[in-house]
Amino acid sequence: MSETSPGPTGISAAASLTQYRCCRITGEHTVNTISDADGQRPIGIVQNDPASGEAVEVGIYGHTVRAEYGGNVTAGDKLACDDSGRLVTDVEVLNGTAVDLHHMAIALEDGAISEIHDVLALAPQIVGKE
Repeated sequence: MSETSPGPTGISAAASLTQYRCCRITGEHTVNTISDADGQRPIGIVQNDPASGEAVEVGIYGHTVRAEYGGNVTAGDKLACDDSGRLVTDVEVLNGTAVDLHHMAIALEDGAISEIHDVLALAPQIVGKE
């Protein structure tokens, strides 16, 4: 069973959010799903399924949380988010040529695209030049 962090409090959804995807700050006390992995800064992984204006439960650093994979993942991989907020093992992450990707988690389970798995959430870490 996953233990999620209570995360930041007082944050609401700027729009309906997709559960288990990375989110970013979009305004005062509001977040939205990542839509541009190279140009946006993620803060955590949405753990509930909020509609616009509802409270968002954000899984953050140091906790095991649930996340949606955006491709094939092997346990132990460092994961970044893609342009849909899903977590991926990206070639750019592995070979160090990433421009603006952020490591968000470490995979605790093998999996494939669209599957939901446990990951260890990291503090977002820039990979490459920002």
